[in-house]
Amino acid sequence: MQNLILLILCILVTGFIGWNVLYLLSGRKGFERFFAAEKIGLSYLLGFGVITIQMFIMGLLGMRFTRLAILLPWVFVAAVNLARGLRRSRSEGRGPFRFCVTDLALIALIALQTCYNFFRALIKPIEAYDSVAIYGLKAKIMHLAGGLPPDFFRALASNFHGAHPDYPLLIPLSEVWVYTFLGNFNDILVKAIFPLFYLSFILVFYAVLKRITENVRLSLLFTFALASIKQFSDYSTIGVADLVLGIYFGAALFYLYAWIKDNKNTQFLNISLIFSILCAWSKNEGIFLLYIVLSLLFLYLFSNIGKIPNRVKWHLALYALFAVALSLSWMAFKNYHGLVNENFDLAMLNIGRFITGLKKIPAIMYEYQKQFFGFKKWNIIWILFAFVLFKRARTAVSGNIRLITAAFLLFGLGYTLMYIFSAVEIAFFVRFTGSRFLLHILPVSVFWMAVIYSGEGICPEK
Repeated sequence: MQNLILLILCILVTGFIGWNVLYLLSGRKGFERFFAAEKIGLSYLLGFGVITIQMFIMGLLGMRFTRLAILLPWVFVAAVNLARGLRRSRSEGRGPFRFCVTDLALIALIALQTCYNFFRALIKPIEAYDSVAIYGLKAKIMHLAGGLPPDFFRALASNFHGAHPDYPLLIPLSEVWVYTFLGNFNDILVKAIFPLFYLSFILVFYAVLKRITENVRLSLLFTFALASIKQFSDYSTIGVADLVLGIYFGAALFYLYAWIKDNKNTQFLNISLIFSILCAWSKNEGIFLLYIVLSLLFLYLFSNIGKIPNRVKWHLALYALFAVALSLSWMAFKNYHGLVNENFDLAMLNIGRFITGLKKIPAIMYEYQKQFFGFKKWNIIWILFAFVLFKRARTAVSGNIRLITAAFLLFGLGYTLMYIFSAVEIAFFVRFTGSRFLLHILPVSVFWMAVIYSGEGICPEK
């Protein structure tokens, strides 16, 4: 019972830190434009992101992971934000909610799916192979060491095959944060953080759709469509980074689209860029997804160069430089420690390997079509995606929504080239990674369909 109470307190404290980060990123007026449920979801997603980055920096400085050391820097931030937020004005998210019977039924189904995810996560300890070998192992080492051991990466590379010491540490450090707060190692309760990622994102997904489409029923329907996809819900119970990466990438593009729709609300741009940074901190593939977000951002900027105020351009440039600097710093850190991914690294990018890799295309396409018709994992979501793309092709390449369409092209091209250049036997590699990698783009795909179906996607750019 004591562990459960401490876990709940840990989640609340994490959310409170994320709440303060959200307030810093959006300012008083911008903060009030978020819906109440949206603030809760964003606070959780941001909280774990910033705490794990803080813990990594503490580890590099040789500091021990204790509750006091981790929480102390946030006392000042919280005090400043509380002083600024004592006076409250009417928020966009306040007011009575009016749901019909159908809406309430969809909400009930989403709630049931969420409860089932918590049940599946908490009936057994961390046990999936990647959850143990890649993430749980690192978390246990850091927890037992009380910090980041000086030889941490070398020891992983030398002694643990398949531990991928080159992976970013968001998931392991999230688990360490829970262990630190509990004061002990508990690989059952720690799994609660993953269905909470799922639930937080569902709140954000619905809120953003409602803001953009201004249609409660449509937003609930597509939120339920996403929440009920088996692969999406399954990965909220096992403790790997792919779902979290898909969540952060989705949120980065959602808020980028929201900012483009109304570029006076710079808090949406801030949130988008922070989530794109957290993509790079979640998984190696996240660096590529970060650059997709930045590419779309600058594509919009250059195509609307005369419509965007100079202050916004400078704001955008500074955040983009910050995001690039952080991603390059992590790559330099890995290079310094000699951390190389056994499946794919930049050294594999050469013309000879590309020509040889072209022979892999039939095998790659074969595995792709298996996912396309993978009803057990995906329902019919990819068939619906193809139908919408075919039926609304002109809409998909017009207005603001064309930037999200471009994201699919960049995503498909980038991941296919990764398979082509990779040194791993292709049938094995695609078979065991394809369904996980599709999670990275799944939330964006459902969002894209909802926006196009609502008719908002054909609106001219502002």
